[in-house]
Amino acid sequence: MRRFKNILLVINDKVANEAAIQKCIHLCMHNQARLTVIEVLEEFNNITLFFGRDRASDVLEAHLEKKKDSLNALLEPYRKDIEMDVIVGRGKPFFEIIRAVLHHNFDLVVKTCHQQASLKAMLFGTTDMHLLRKCPCPVWLIKPQDEIKCQSILAAVDIEPSIEIEKMDALNQQILEMATSLALSEQAELHIVHAWMVFGEDLLRSSHSEHLEEEVSAWMKDQINDIKAGLNEFEAKLNKTLDENGSDSLHPEVHILEGDAYEIIPRLAEEKKVDLVIMGTIVRTGLPGFFMGNTAESILNQLNCSVLAIKPKGFVSPVTI
Repeated sequence: MRRFKNILLVINDKVANEAAIQKCIHLCMHNQARLTVIEVLEEFNNITLFFGRDRASDVLEAHLEKKKDSLNALLEPYRKDIEMDVIVGRGKPFFEIIRAVLHHNFDLVVKTCHQQASLKAMLFGTTDMHLLRKCPCPVWLIKPQDEIKCQSILAAVDIEPSIEIEKMDALNQQILEMATSLALSEQAELHIVHAWMVFGEDLLRSSHSEHLEEEVSAWMKDQINDIKAGLNEFEAKLNKTLDENGSDSLHPEVHILEGDAYEIIPRLAEEKKVDLVIMGTIVRTGLPGFFMGNTAESILNQLNCSVLAIKPKGFVSPVTI
């Protein structure tokens, strides 16, 4: 299944971009997609004071053209393989990137993230976090030293009952379709994880609770039965997705693990030497289309691999054209 047709690659001259470029070329060739490369320059607040109003505009225009020439030179070796365009913008990077997504209907944003050698996890900069929270299309944040092809992919889903069950089911389906498609195209092993907990178990069993032990046990059993029912339904949807993709050669390993997602997912990603984690980034409740869930943010800040973050269908970015 071809997933991407119109990809936007974000270039930042403060980080190594080679891995992201190679990844995008690989994706475009496999998906017969078009690539656009964007670099956004921060505003020069004092340029008018320095050059004067008459010269400032000419200086800025010359600088933008120079940057565009540099980007074209960087991309020239790849033009024989795919179609690509170049955009050089000016302003707040996350804002201009999302505006480009809205204007040109890009279906994937790829960007290199920062990383510090002294830290275990990647360091997501301000632009990264804004994109994860507010960009309407999937965002793929790549480690600077990432390989062109993934060897191991981990898809994180949420199958527990909730008041927004339809929204979560649709997001899980998006994650599964993306993960199976990429695993097939990359010939990678696929892991699927769901971390579950029985809500309120510690509180209800505490000495301060007035609930009888029998009532607590019965309530716990109902909770676990709901989780098992959700698991059975999820496995049926997974098998359907695999059948629809014609993925007989793909044999995903499903991990249903008890514990907090923000602990389980990073630990499993490390244990399985995962190259890419695919996950949703929208909180279950709150203001739709604006905030990323605390759990998602905690997971992201612990991961030491690339991340593909997906929004649910119908997500509306607070950024407008």
